[in-house]
Amino acid sequence: MTFSPFLEFFQQMNVGRPKDLEKRQRILESAKQLFLEMGYHGCSMNQIAQHAAVTKLTVYNHFQDKATLFTSAIEDTCEYILNTRPRHLHSESHFMQAFVEICELGLNIMNLPEAIKLDLLLLELAAEHSPLVDQFFRASHLKMRQVWENFFQDAAALNFIQQDHPARQTELIVSLLMGLRHQEVLLGMRPVPEAAERQAIIHSAIDIFMLKYQLSAQS
Repeated sequence: MTFSPFLEFFQQMNVGRPKDLEKRQRILESAKQLFLEMGYHGCSMNQIAQHAAVTKLTVYNHFQDKATLFTSAIEDTCEYILNTRPRHLHSESHFMQAFVEICELGLNIMNLPEAIKLDLLLLELAAEHSPLVDQFFRASHLKMRQVWENFFQDAAALNFIQQDHPARQTELIVSLLMGLRHQEVLLGMRPVPEAAERQAIIHSAIDIFMLKYQLSAQS
């Protein structure tokens, strides 16, 4: 969709006013909801505009195309999901308690309704070899992976666990936390685990992880 260069310039000059920012946020919230409910292809810019109670022209004023809006919506959703960060480790940290906490964070995030919908949407795009997959993955899974890797890097530096590449440690703990169970959850064959089951999953995963990475001096 194209507009007059003068019209585009005039619109861009107005972006940034409180009213414009409020409209932009409404568009973004509508896009987040509709993309998760209907998928990328099932959702049109017209539907997003109607849901946000703005004109289609206003949508394009803030987001140049559907792909840009989709990427912004996914990034915003992921920022919301990942807004809680585990505290940084230090020499006086209770490592096992911190390990449980970051596992709780990871498992809770994996099983959020929004996160499950995001995973299904990612699989849909991946099946089509969509160029959006890379942007999607960087905005979602890669950010949580970085949280894990930073945690393990700090833990090894403080001699809480054995040294290894943080990516390998992350792959192990995420595999232990998710397992085949999460695949069944994504397929709708199994409900998300309840609180008691989550705790059992977490402690089992940590026990297996520490068999490999516990320091020999630790009991």
